[in-house]
Amino acid sequence: MTTMQVARVHGPGDVRLDDVTVPKPGPRDVVVRVEACGICGSDLGYIALGGTGAPLSEPMPIGHEFAGIVEWVGTDVRDVQPGLRVAVNPDDRNIGNGGLEGAMARFILVPDAKIGSSLYPVPAHVAPELAALAEPLSVALHGINLVDVKPDDKVAVIGAGPIGLSAVVMLRHRGVKNIVIIDREDSRLARARALGAETTINASTGSITEMLAKAHGEGTRLGHRHVDTDVFIDAAGAPPALADVIAIAKFRARISVIALYKKPCAVDLFKMMMNEIMLIGSIALGRHAEFGEAVDMIVAGEINLAPMISHHIPFEQFNEAIDTARDAANSAKVMLEFV
Repeated sequence: MTTMQVARVHGPGDVRLDDVTVPKPGPRDVVVRVEACGICGSDLGYIALGGTGAPLSEPMPIGHEFAGIVEWVGTDVRDVQPGLRVAVNPDDRNIGNGGLEGAMARFILVPDAKIGSSLYPVPAHVAPELAALAEPLSVALHGINLVDVKPDDKVAVIGAGPIGLSAVVMLRHRGVKNIVIIDREDSRLARARALGAETTINASTGSITEMLAKAHGEGTRLGHRHVDTDVFIDAAGAPPALADVIAIAKFRARISVIALYKKPCAVDLFKMMMNEIMLIGSIALGRHAEFGEAVDMIVAGEINLAPMISHHIPFEQFNEAIDTARDAANSAKVMLEFV
């Protein structure tokens, strides 16, 4: 095979499978044969926006949640041999996130490849689609770490999409038991329960304040009611939901924003100041240790991750896979598979 197809964004709403030359490794690179690549909400955002928001000088390749088998190795690469099964951390070269490579293709060049930096070995018993989950799981773990979640914390996850579900998994992995997740779709909440959420709240059926108060307890401070949730993980990216969280958060509650907000939103800084609320954003860079921890958790098989993946779709049905991922009410993680 000398050519292959790769998914590239050409402009707003314009994503195509382009024919390109199969990559060859430079001295410090490897080429990975992709076995599975998840479709992320940011991929859909790049398609809608026409890239990262900056002008495109050439089409932008996408795909950053992937696992596969090392096919070719550069002459200066050490400790890596062809045939090694790996999950790949895309951060170092912005793979699929504005860089020169994207993993929605049969082969991908991983520049300056190193074990424990970009490459994480995966044993043969781990299915490639599970190994590909290391990327979203480590995104969630990074956001969890930023707000220093402890096992006895009461945690509420806002949004039961793939990152919200990843947060539930990694909270369980860290020993947190009191996990509430909030969404508007019963099917998504069912997945969260299967992954270990203790309590699920359908925000369309009643007051979030009342339901969180029942799950986590409540109190008052300076005449204002609050819920006793210690940590909120925002995986929804919905300004009204964030406003509701700040309105009901207790003194020194911590809020980690992992969600992608596509527009600016108003924040009640008076409420944040009066209650010393921590609000921090999480872009999940510099997460080598967290990526490795996610891989180790997957390999150990301590949590059944199957409920995270709603669809397995061959790469040849790329457009169908993208349409399926856009249907958030009826999909979770959509996995492109290469056979």
